Amino acid sequence: MGSLDLIRQALDTASAGGKAAIATVVRTDRSVPRRIGAAMLIRDDGSRSGTVGGGEMESRVVDVAVEAMADGQPRLLTYRLVDPSTGDPGVCGGEMDVYVEPYMNTASLLIIGAGHVGRAVCELAQWTGWDVHLWDDRPEQLEELDDAVTSHGGDLSEVLADIPLDA
Repeated sequence: MGSLDLIRQALDTASAGGKAAIATVVRTDRSVPRRIGAAMLIRDDGSRSGTVGGGEMESRVVDVAVEAMADGQPRLLTYRLVDPSTGDPGVCGGEMDVYVEPYMNTASLLIIGAGHVGRAVCELAQWTGWDVHLWDDRPEQLEELDDAVTSHGGDLSEVLADIPLDA
């Protein structure tokens, strides 16, 4: 399975409200179980696709991926695969770096009022990664918005009932 397939699966998981992480081998030195670019998808339901090498090392990667899904922060891990008696997770003789990137649903923000202040807040919220919803009871204020912004008019109580809000 290719990296693009794993990314699609991670995005599908996130858009369905779940969490996922992709672990990718980004550096190798000497003998290691997988090459640069090998990747594995880890979902919050425990399912996985792909591999970064198996064994104890992969088990440790999964544990770190669970942490990354919990706090939303990526990780860069270095594993020596030389001597298990010193805590190394393997005996291949090499060293490898694995990058773990979490994928999760973006938090939603509803901005009430699409005037100049609301639009400025909207722009900043988009820039910082929020899923932006903008409400105004004046239809002309909702024209010419960025395509990434979901605009809402009409009854505010109905809008509030339909949007899962985080802030």
